Amino acid sequence: MSLANLNVLIIEDDDFQRRILSEILRSLGIENLAQASNGRQALEIIHSRNSDLINVALCDLNMPEMDGMEFLRHLGEEKQNIAVILTSALSGKLLSSVGRMTRLYGIKLLGTMEKPVLLSDLEALLLKYEVQTAANGTQNQKLFSLDEILQAVDTDQFEPYFQPKLDLRSKRIVGAEALARWLHPEHGIVGPGSFIPLLEKTKNIDELTFRLLKKAALACRSFHENGCVLIVSVNLSLASLDDTSLADRITDIVKSAGIDPQYIRLEVTESAAMTSIAPALENLARLCMNGFSLSIDDYGTGSSNLQQLTRIPFSELKIDQSFVKDFSENTALKIVVHSSIDMARKLNVESVAEGVETFQDWTSLKEAGCDTVQGYFVGRPMCEKDFLDFIRNHRPESFATEVPTLQTKKKTRILVVDDDHFTRMIVLSVLHDLGYSEIHDAESAEAAIHKMESESFDLVITDINMPGGINGLEFIQMIRSGKTRANPGTRVMVLTLFSQTEILGVTLALDVNGFLLKPIIPAVAEERLAKALSEQFKLRSSIAYETVRTESKILETLPRNKNFGATVLKSEQRESAEPASHSVPFYRLRPGMVLSDGVHLKDGTLILSAGHTLTEVSINRLNDLFEMLPTLSMSVH
Repeated sequence: MSLANLNVLIIEDDDFQRRILSEILRSLGIENLAQASNGRQALEIIHSRNSDLINVALCDLNMPEMDGMEFLRHLGEEKQNIAVILTSALSGKLLSSVGRMTRLYGIKLLGTMEKPVLLSDLEALLLKYEVQTAANGTQNQKLFSLDEILQAVDTDQFEPYFQPKLDLRSKRIVGAEALARWLHPEHGIVGPGSFIPLLEKTKNIDELTFRLLKKAALACRSFHENGCVLIVSVNLSLASLDDTSLADRITDIVKSAGIDPQYIRLEVTESAAMTSIAPALENLARLCMNGFSLSIDDYGTGSSNLQQLTRIPFSELKIDQSFVKDFSENTALKIVVHSSIDMARKLNVESVAEGVETFQDWTSLKEAGCDTVQGYFVGRPMCEKDFLDFIRNHRPESFATEVPTLQTKKKTRILVVDDDHFTRMIVLSVLHDLGYSEIHDAESAEAAIHKMESESFDLVITDINMPGGINGLEFIQMIRSGKTRANPGTRVMVLTLFSQTEILGVTLALDVNGFLLKPIIPAVAEERLAKALSEQFKLRSSIAYETVRTESKILETLPRNKNFGATVLKSEQRESAEPASHSVPFYRLRPGMVLSDGVHLKDGTLILSAGHTLTEVSINRLNDLFEMLPTLSMSVH
């Protein structure tokens, strides 16, 4: 639904504020407006019309006769299908508290806004209406009898829908949660709120759990067979955990589907995890013993402490979406989210944030150190076929990349260095088309060094093989080791063909900030330029760069499969007694980890030596070279 088709109800007691809101909405193309000066008038308008005619209500809090909170309570009790945006001049903390209350009443909350209301902020919240509607359903939740639900279970009308989970650093899909959906012959896709609570209450949940687990395990095997190795999560009900045969039955179902239990993660609510019922604890322990990993779901909504969380070896802690939504703008929620992530790190388990809906959520969680995210910003739940298409088409390098604004691009100074005039002109043309205006060029490394004596640059893009003078590797080395007047921390990208695998190890040792592949593809170039200009980058000592082999003969004669390019590590002496190493998946690599074994490309070329301490830059470069790596895991300590 476009904004112009929205029907909006303004609930505001101040005449001037109502007029301002009306003008803002009309400037957005919204003409279908209704107005009320308090909650009582708003309810009368809703009751006098078909409630479907009101899509969104802009609701103030402090109003006479019936204030905003009382109106919201009535709206929730009547189960009206109206989304809400809260507006108030009161504190943001109070707004956030009322926002959470609104969600608990079952109302679709698009967001909160402090007055004065800005057009851009209001437009952004209104644009969420379509996504929010899709997430919650466009019609009121239908009530079904237990007999109807059980008959649907018996006739196999339930299917798992898969919502992707994305690693925040690598941006790769590392898992999926299997969510129950009822494919009703009359009502279409029915969400879990219409059947799960009644099945749990009447202790009829097990049969549905087992059917969905089998389908999820078969789907997981299908994903693996199609080259998508990931972990599928399935929810377990607390009502099922008192049966001591549960663990063995789950194990049999998964193994009979042809999938190793290590690829199935079982999610239990925090309340289930904290239970002291012996059979439940036995089931959880036995599932771990059988190779399954466990996840604490909806963390923060129950009552637990650190001691309780250590009773069962959980692998994942999921932060409930009620804390994640808009947490970046709420000090109290931010403290809760940050402390949860910190606790997960201290417990050596993965942190997963649910309900991620915006780029701001994504960015704030990444800054907080969260491992994995799940939510509509990444992808909505989808059937097995659609999910397989989704992961096939997913491009980590282009997902959630914040492209610099046009104003930022115009201020970014870039120097292009290449001895081939034609290539140089193509790169300059692409940069110009992408909006960069402060672009300069040099036909050799010597000319570039001379130019850098009097000018500073934010980014240098250089070719490697430039015969007859200083080659690109030597040029980068001179910058990094402080042998030029340029800032050693100047960001550097390399123009290359990935067939030149011999030089890749050297470029990693010199901490380059990215690769531009020939021929240049503008869309790819824009993504890589954005990453190069934004990634965290910390220089090592100059001696670390001076020891890298960069002489010209390397480009001509270096054989493959040799220990080349990581000689920068020679100066970093390894301890004689090394800590125990362990294998971690590629997407779990973090800055500060130390490689126990060297990293080779598929053709055998060594690009990072054992003993290398990973940084964000080296992890990003490994991500750039992901398709050329022979394994999905690395040995670190």
